[in-house]
Amino acid sequence: MRKFAAFVAFIIVAATAAAQVPSGEGRRWAVVDLSVNFMREAPDYTAENGDQTLMGTVVEVVEEEGYWRQIVSPEPYKAWVNELGLAFMTESEVNAYIASPKYICTADYTHIYAEPSLSARHVSDLVMGGLVRPVTDSRSKAVRKGRFLACMLPSGRTGWIQKGDVADFAVRTASLKPDGSSIVETAMHFLGVPYMWGGTSIKEADCSGLVLCVYFMNGILLPRNTSQQVRAGVPVELDSLEPGDLLFFGTPATDDKPERVNHVGIYIGGGRFIHASQLVRISSLDPSEPDYYERKPLRARRILDHTDGNGVTLLSKSPWYFIQ
Repeated sequence: MRKFAAFVAFIIVAATAAAQVPSGEGRRWAVVDLSVNFMREAPDYTAENGDQTLMGTVVEVVEEEGYWRQIVSPEPYKAWVNELGLAFMTESEVNAYIASPKYICTADYTHIYAEPSLSARHVSDLVMGGLVRPVTDSRSKAVRKGRFLACMLPSGRTGWIQKGDVADFAVRTASLKPDGSSIVETAMHFLGVPYMWGGTSIKEADCSGLVLCVYFMNGILLPRNTSQQVRAGVPVELDSLEPGDLLFFGTPATDDKPERVNHVGIYIGGGRFIHASQLVRISSLDPSEPDYYERKPLRARRILDHTDGNGVTLLSKSPWYFIQ
C-alpha cells in the first residue's frame, strides 16, 4: 500500500466550517479502530461488558487508567476500553474525520486484506455497520483493483476490502426508506448469533443490542438499553402490531412495586418476534405454538414513522456521523 501514501491527504480533509463534536478546552476524542470494541464497566478485563462500539465510531475520551481509557459513545454510554482499540484525534481531526467519505460494511462479516487478494494477510476483520474510509487518487476517485477497494482504518492503516461487502455510507444512508419488511430482513441476518450481555454486533448481541444494530443498519439511532428503548417512539396496542414494532417483556407493576421491563424483541408478523435470548431466535406469542416464549409482552412501541423525537434520531441527522 506504499504507493497510496501520497493520496492519504485526500482522505483526511481539513473540512468543515461547523464543529461536529462538542467543543471545549481539554476534551479528547478518538475513533474506534477495532471491528468490535468491548466497553467494560471498570478498567479490567474481568469487568462486566456493558456495551460495544463498532469500527469507525467517534467517541469522547474522559478518563484514563494505565492502558485503559474511559470513553463516551454517541448513544451515549460510558465505559472502559483498551487504548490499542482507539485512534486518538484532536477536535479538528475528528471533525475532519466526520466530514470525510466512508464505506459502511453491509456484509454480515468480512476482512480487510493487506493486498487485493483473498489469500493475502488480514489487516483486520470488519462486521456489519463498521466504517472505514476510502483511499482516493489525485482526482479524488476511489482506488480499486479488480473486485477490491482500497480503504483506510481510523488509525491510518490501509488495506483492501471486497467491493460487494461495503457501500458508500452517505449515499446508502440518504437512500434508506426503512419499513417493516426492511427491519425484519435485517434482523434475520442475526439468527443464531450467540447472546452476550453488552453485545451490540452481529458477532454477539443482547436483546437491546440486537434492536440497536438492526435499526442502525436501517438509518435509525435508538437508545442503548431496554429501559430506554421502552420510551422511544410511540406506544402501540398489542392487538395492532405491525412488523418492526418493538415488544417489551418484564414484570407487571403491583401495588408495592413498579413495572420492570427487562427484555425486548422485534415483531416480525404472524404472531412471532425475533429476539436475543440465549441466542438470536424467533419465538411465538401464541401459547399453543411449540416455540411459545412463555412470557407475555407488557407493552409495544412503534419506531417507524416516529423518528423525530422520543429517543429516536435519524442517522443522517446525527452530528457524530455526518456534517449538519
